Amino acid sequence: MSEKTKISAGIVKELRDETGASIMDCRNALEEASGDMQKAKDFLRAKGKERAEKKSDRETGQGIVAAYIHSNKQVGAMVELVCETDFVAKNSEFQDLAYDIAMHIAAMNPKYLSIDDASGKEKEEFEHVTREELSSENKPEEIIEKIVSGKIKKHFEELSLLSQPFVKDNNITVGDLLKEKIAKIGENIQIKNFVRFKI
Repeated sequence: MSEKTKISAGIVKELRDETGASIMDCRNALEEASGDMQKAKDFLRAKGKERAEKKSDRETGQGIVAAYIHSNKQVGAMVELVCETDFVAKNSEFQDLAYDIAMHIAAMNPKYLSIDDASGKEKEEFEHVTREELSSENKPEEIIEKIVSGKIKKHFEELSLLSQPFVKDNNITVGDLLKEKIAKIGENIQIKNFVRFKI
C-alpha cells in the first residue's frame, strides 16, 4: 500500500455494511487492496473460503427447516440448513440464509446438492449423448475429449445447487454464499436436504 492511501472510517464502514465482515478484517482488506473496494471484497471472499474450509469437519447437530412459496402459489421449496449450535440456528442471519436458499431452489430447480451427487450412470448417459452429437464433426479425438469433458462439467454444475449462481447475486455461487456465511458467523453451516414442489 502506498503511503498516500488513507483508509477512512467511512470506507471501512461501507465495506462492513456490504460484507458483514469485522471492522478489523475490513480495514486489513482495504489496506491490502490499496483502498480498492472491489479488490477488498475479493480479498475478504478468499479469506472467508479459507475459514470455511477449516470449519468443514466440525459437527452440525442443530439447524432449521425453511420454506419458500412463490407468490403464484404454484412453486415452493423447503431446505434443511444445519449448523453447530442452537444459538446460531436462532440467529436471524442464519434464518434469512435458509429462506434465501429455499427461494433459490424454487427459482432455479437444482437436481443435486453437488456434482458428486450425480450418479455415474447419469454422467455416462449424458456423455454418450454428447459424443453422439459430436460424432459428425471432423475434430481430432483429443479436442472431442476436451469438449465432452467441458460439456459434462457445465451440465452437472448447472443442475447442482452449490455450483449454481445465487439467484440474488449472480457474481457468487450458492457454495460461495455458504462459505461467506461460515466465515462471518463462525460455525460450520451445511445444506442437508432440499425439495422443490411445482404444480
